[in-house]
Amino acid sequence: MNKHLIIIALLGLMGLAFASCSRPSIVGTWVEPAAEGSLLGDVGFTLLEDGTVVSINTGFREYTTWERNGDLLILNGVTNGTTQASFADTNNIISLDENQLVIGQDGYSVTYQRR
Repeated sequence: MNKHLIIIALLGLMGLAFASCSRPSIVGTWVEPAAEGSLLGDVGFTLLEDGTVVSINTGFREYTTWERNGDLLILNGVTNGTTQASFADTNNIISLDENQLVIGQDGYSVTYQRR
């Protein structure tokens, strides 16, 4: 009987340990708040669960799909200038919590707030 209680307690503790290791979801709307007086408004994107992206005030760069590979966020899209060209932005996920996403590449980073 005591062995069963010990096993159940250990399994419960293991479950708690695994639950605390889960990372926040990157799915959602992420914006870089506009500077005071900016006419553009917030800039960012919405990452949808199906792997598509909705761009928010991104100018001539329109994101279309995304994927997460470990600590990398890959944003694919097209430019909407005089000629269309596909691109893929591979960003390091520097930090992620429920309210903030920081991504960067080549020594440059951008901080987004969850909306």
